[in-house]
Amino acid sequence: MRNVHKIILIIAGLVSAISPGAAQRASFVSTLGKDTLSFEQFERTRDSIVGDWVSLYGGIMVHHYVIQLRPDGSVRRYQLTLHRLSGHVDGSVDMQLEGDTAVVRDNRGEEQRAAVGAVFPTFTTSMGPLDLIVSRARATHADSSLTPTMSAFGPYRRGTMPVVFFSGDSVRFGNPQTPLYARVDADGHLLGMTARATTTRTEVRRVAPFDLASTLAHFPNIPDSVRIVGVPAISPRDTVRATIGDAAITIDYGRPAVRGRAVFSRGVLGDTLWRTGANAATQFVTTRDLIVGRDTLRAGAYSVWTSVSPDNSRYVLVFNSQTGQWGTEHHADRDVLRVPLSNERMSEPVERFRIRLLSNGSTGGLRLEWATTALTLPLAAR
Repeated sequence: MRNVHKIILIIAGLVSAISPGAAQRASFVSTLGKDTLSFEQFERTRDSIVGDWVSLYGGIMVHHYVIQLRPDGSVRRYQLTLHRLSGHVDGSVDMQLEGDTAVVRDNRGEEQRAAVGAVFPTFTTSMGPLDLIVSRARATHADSSLTPTMSAFGPYRRGTMPVVFFSGDSVRFGNPQTPLYARVDADGHLLGMTARATTTRTEVRRVAPFDLASTLAHFPNIPDSVRIVGVPAISPRDTVRATIGDAAITIDYGRPAVRGRAVFSRGVLGDTLWRTGANAATQFVTTRDLIVGRDTLRAGAYSVWTSVSPDNSRYVLVFNSQTGQWGTEHHADRDVLRVPLSNERMSEPVERFRIRLLSNGSTGGLRLEWATTALTLPLAAR
């Protein structure tokens, strides 16, 4: 991926503004650190937006969308097809907005109806639909507005997307707790977007047009028979096990990669409370009581968090009684144990975060390794 990323860095400096002609074309590249995650190109006319968003994680998937617009710019019909490079279709949705009702059909021919009013369908962070929403919000000349939206693959109910303009060429939109930020031109068309305020932390840049097919040839693909994992493939799940004394210990966690980033900076990637991994919260299970540091951890299941001082001088491992939640959901009132971690520098960097359980009979340890930092904690049988 990194060789292609160098190509993208070159063409990223050739950004072309949207012209006021009949067709407006736009091309984007999404990256995480130094790695390229996706490409997108779309063409917008007065009555339609047609585009392809191609994701590269876990296998190459083309998301082809056609948005048909009414004369007032509202959405009349939204069609989205997910297919492999071979043309094999993995899923599709055809949404027609008729009055206050959305009629949705999938590739199996099943139909659903939802009374949602006039909405704007969205699919993750594909730029074509977002460009439509933000540019329409800009046309109102209001600093802030709420756009009615609905997810392309459900649940089929009406939501709202706040859109707030600031600093002339900047906009904030999406979930107010984890907003997306973007640069826009005078008409509100997207020039670039950052997800640094979310757990995704991707960057999207507007680039000069490029040949999508030849660019994708630089990336590895998988057979049609293999399921594309999608976003979780960015930080695959792993499990580590060990026995200390009579205690059987299991840790389940996501493994993010460095991707050229300074991961231990102002906390961990800017977070002073880290999920100790990625995606769903890290899970720690012990069948017997343990001595963790100098404290006792009772047998049971916990989520594990790492509290970090903003200057990265102190690290504390936090055991929380809530389990099974997403990795941004932490309730401090359910913390049961906080134990200081020792910090050491490793001579050989670790690209993908890993957790190690060390065992030597009735004693052992927990070791978190990422980049050139190792955080350690002694464990012992109770």
